Amino acid sequence: MACRSKEKTERVVEEIKRETGNPNVEFIQLDLLSLKSVKEFVDEFSSRHDKLHILLNNAGLMLSPFGLSEDNIEIQFATNHVGQFYLTTLLLPFLERTVPSRIVNVSSIAHNYAWSLDLDTINNESGFNSTLQYSRTKACNILFARELNRRLQKKGVEHVYVNSNHPGVVRSELTRHMLSPGGVLNRIYDAVFTIPTEDGALTQLFLATSPEVEEKKIRDQYYVPYARPGTVRGVATSSDKAVELWEYTEKLLQEKIPEYKGAGI
Repeated sequence: MACRSKEKTERVVEEIKRETGNPNVEFIQLDLLSLKSVKEFVDEFSSRHDKLHILLNNAGLMLSPFGLSEDNIEIQFATNHVGQFYLTTLLLPFLERTVPSRIVNVSSIAHNYAWSLDLDTINNESGFNSTLQYSRTKACNILFARELNRRLQKKGVEHVYVNSNHPGVVRSELTRHMLSPGGVLNRIYDAVFTIPTEDGALTQLFLATSPEVEEKKIRDQYYVPYARPGTVRGVATSSDKAVELWEYTEKLLQEKIPEYKGAGI
């Protein structure tokens, strides 16, 4: 388990061990808002393991006010895309060594509202809109999955299956910048519009674990609740934008981390 909060995650790890009887549940701290943290996570992971079967890119920020990460990247873009891109590309050698393996990018139906993606202004405070920024970063999840899949296929890597999904409107802390936690409106919103966390996990679990993924060669697909193909809309449909996003992100990471050589695909 790769999570930001050591205290919270260690409690969950112990709970999983108790309920499943499986002692092989590990925690390594990871904060996608920090490129330094991503590298430290991968270094620690590589000291323990030489293979990786499933990478589930699930962490994210939603509707956060404008702010910059320690790497001077807008925080939603940093967490929802740049950190995940960096993590995934650093872990690719482990995934390629594992047959088969899966990468699942948790996107959102909110990607529908991103009809454009101007990477030259993605970090600008001027004209910043937290809702549109969230939609754009969720489109990035789909675009990243598409271009990663294309590059793996071009390299001849057939056993790494890359997909994205919308989990549903899940009852979680993601709405903390929308409504007051524990308030009346928050409780009404949860009761009327959201689904339990357990249900929200089903679609990504299908993409991460179902034998159908290999049997039906499910790759570069966008799935919605519950475990069915969905329709990609807006800028996320653009293969050209997927290439542009990949090249932009690699260049950005190389500016921030001179020793980063890119994904190598």
